[in-house]
Amino acid sequence: MDKCDILLSIYDPNLDYLIKQLISLNEQTYSDIELFVFDDCVTKRTERSLFLKYITKYPVTFLPYENKNLGYTKAFEKLTMASTGKYVAFCDQDDIWHPDKIEKSIQTLESDHSLIAVSDRRLIDGNDDVFVESVKKSSHKFYDCWETGDDILMSNIITTHAVGMSMVLNGDFLRSTVPFSNYTGHDKWVLCCAAIEGTISYINEPLVDYRRHGKNVSGVMKDINNKNDYYVKRVENQKNIFKDLELKYGDFKHKSEIEEMFNARMKHSIMKMKKFYYTAPDVFKFEMLLSIIPNSIFKLLKKLAIKFSN
Repeated sequence: MDKCDILLSIYDPNLDYLIKQLISLNEQTYSDIELFVFDDCVTKRTERSLFLKYITKYPVTFLPYENKNLGYTKAFEKLTMASTGKYVAFCDQDDIWHPDKIEKSIQTLESDHSLIAVSDRRLIDGNDDVFVESVKKSSHKFYDCWETGDDILMSNIITTHAVGMSMVLNGDFLRSTVPFSNYTGHDKWVLCCAAIEGTISYINEPLVDYRRHGKNVSGVMKDINNKNDYYVKRVENQKNIFKDLELKYGDFKHKSEIEEMFNARMKHSIMKMKKFYYTAPDVFKFEMLLSIIPNSIFKLLKKLAIKFSN
């Protein structure tokens, strides 16, 4: 059996949530596991004894502290560089994994010869109550409703098609994606790389409980207060991801199309944006409206965007 490394980044966690996560990690049916932990909170460290109390079936490796906060993307980059396993799984501090999450994901990686296996997920609240049994079955969003082998590159560069905690990855592939882009999360970056290099598998079964409690790191329209914010922090940021992919791969599939797509978005060209509407319908609908409305009613449009994204 080949080793799977679980990479856990923490930042001043809710200890009740963290303990439940650790218990779920310890109950994995896959037996050859090592847990790597990095504490990214400089001002309030979590006692390491807590991990050793609840992880009893396999080793725990603690990465050295840093003297400054890295942020979650660079924290996972640090963990990735420390990993050695044939397989690697990203892990957050407040979710719950189903016991067979790693086992079924690795079986899928092997059978599909894929670089990443992504599973469906349930949504739970702060009290562990399930309020969505299957994101894929309940969602009509393009980024939730894809299948193994689908070409998701162009749409994923706009909207992430999987959260990190739902992934298990080929370890050599993951380590080859370092350094991660500075313009996005680790999950979007590795999905883009995998979409260029090979196959991404989708497991049509919830293998994780994703906790939504109002304090998750990511969020729709976070820190976006006007039209300029949106174009700088969203569109230009996404274009910078594309530039990082160019630096890494040179030429790759859809490169010219992606470049054309960003030119249309940056120039606010409705006619040209229509060509790429299929890649991210909600985003392009929003940007088409954004191109014609005054900045004074941006806040109203932002509220509508948040409403329809939930």
